Amino acid sequence: MEFTERCHAFISASFYKKLRDGHGDRGLAIFAHATRCYGGQRGSRMAQKAIALGLPLTFETYCALGEWNYSDSYLKAAPENRESIISIAPDYCSHVFDCPWSAQYKDMGLSDGAILYCRFLDTSIAHAFNPELDFRVLQTINEADRCVFVSKNANLAGKVEKRQEYVLPFEYHCAHIYHTFSGIAKSVLKTAGAEIAASVLSEFGTAYEREMAEKLTEYANTDFNLIYLGVE
Repeated sequence: MEFTERCHAFISASFYKKLRDGHGDRGLAIFAHATRCYGGQRGSRMAQKAIALGLPLTFETYCALGEWNYSDSYLKAAPENRESIISIAPDYCSHVFDCPWSAQYKDMGLSDGAILYCRFLDTSIAHAFNPELDFRVLQTINEADRCVFVSKNANLAGKVEKRQEYVLPFEYHCAHIYHTFSGIAKSVLKTAGAEIAASVLSEFGTAYEREMAEKLTEYANTDFNLIYLGVE
């Protein structure tokens, strides 16, 4: 039983399909808002960790406190040249040529959902971490041959090593995105939103393992706005 990037993407893509097909433009607005809320919670947790550690809310800290690593299963199958660093100063610019999230949406016939998801996700994380940082997504692999990310005036000295003690498991990330999207859907659509959330959970259990779906429910009382791992 392994939670991966694909599991994570399956959850948001499933919400996207049900919201789009069942509720049209209103459903798309719910999906976009849920994506921004989810990204904002991630960025806020990163900022809380930085402040607790006495670190400035800079691009260097942002890179150091990223909450996820690629899963082992993805790395075993991923192309070697999946990312290229174009510059580190003054602007930090990277190109990404392979993305398991994009691949999962595409396999589900939902690349339009990946476009909407990626339009808001990373910018929401960065803005919640520090709204004064100028982080830009110039294009994504959902519409072009690569993603292009630019951190304006980052002025990094080199590649920043991620603080592994603050990386969170994909089980947590999958639970986080499920409960955030579920909560927003229920808040706006009431009973219809609850039905969508239950259906996504059921389909997740079918696509992967029932025990994995049950794991997601164990996080029902988790406050995803707050730091998950304690900072000494």
